[in-house]
Amino acid sequence: MVGILTYLQYFLGRLLYRIRGHDAGQIVRTAAFRDLPQPNMKLEATECGPSGSLMLPYHTCLAADTKGNFPELHWTPPSKVEVKEYVLISEDIDPPIPRFVVMHGLFYAIPASTTEALPDDVEQDENTKDHITQSGWRYVPNLLGTSYIGPAPPLGHGIHRYIFTIIALSEPLQFDRPDRVSKKQIKEAIVGKVIGWGQWIGHFERPWPN
Repeated sequence: MVGILTYLQYFLGRLLYRIRGHDAGQIVRTAAFRDLPQPNMKLEATECGPSGSLMLPYHTCLAADTKGNFPELHWTPPSKVEVKEYVLISEDIDPPIPRFVVMHGLFYAIPASTTEALPDDVEQDENTKDHITQSGWRYVPNLLGTSYIGPAPPLGHGIHRYIFTIIALSEPLQFDRPDRVSKKQIKEAIVGKVIGWGQWIGHFERPWPN
């Protein structure tokens, strides 16, 4: 049964509908990409389709656990360069907050031999207090303090774009306190090291509840 709170959420989402499109805030618009403004890698989510496709329900807040599974991603390394490490980030650039981009997941220390990211790869390792995934990657906690959270846009705010970006680095990242690394530190640390990147964009709009 739909209650008054649902209607209020929808009304608020419609009221703030025009607040979206924070493209300038995504990671590829930072100083680290000044010398490589165009993508030179291909990133795919074959189970969903080409970039711009709808994300599947179980990738989103519609999943049974309401958290959503990470979509299977596959990429091709950039040519004629030697990759030492990858960074992978998922960003919502359409939240109803001016100039704000929501980080859904940020992973680094991904081995150069890796060319895919599966749901288990980004799940946090529950056997350690360090910010490490089951595949041994490191992650920066999102707003919920987890390694990844699926799309969950406000009801009534329309379609959001979820930008998945793979970044190839010429040098591995080193931090004195890996357990306290922030997105800001990652953006600063990759300056001068970006040798490749690619993106896949997934779309999702929260439907009216049954």
